[in-house]
Amino acid sequence: MYKWVQLEIEAANKVGREPSPGPKLEKWVSDAGFVNIRHHVFKLPLGPWPKDPVLKEIGLLNIANCISGLEAFSMRLMCDALGWTDEDVHELLAKVRKEWMAQRIHGYNNL
Repeated sequence: MYKWVQLEIEAANKVGREPSPGPKLEKWVSDAGFVNIRHHVFKLPLGPWPKDPVLKEIGLLNIANCISGLEAFSMRLMCDALGWTDEDVHELLAKVRKEWMAQRIHGYNNL
């Protein structure tokens, strides 16, 4: 999973896209002229690992969303920007799905 994340960041940077816009959003909004901005960071779990029942359900929905979209947001970047073959990307994505489903990693996204 770590390798996949690093490759996604590398590919996004290579095509001129911001791979992690979250930390920059407050400045972008301020630079656009907005005032009285409130910035809050929420942890979005990746998988049903949290003990809290609400976060557990949110994590389950989040991992289902990520797994179903994994190919969609990986193929173009890795094939076009990094020159990978379809087969190589599919092999990596199978490993990523396996790690996500194993639930050994208690990952989350900042939202």
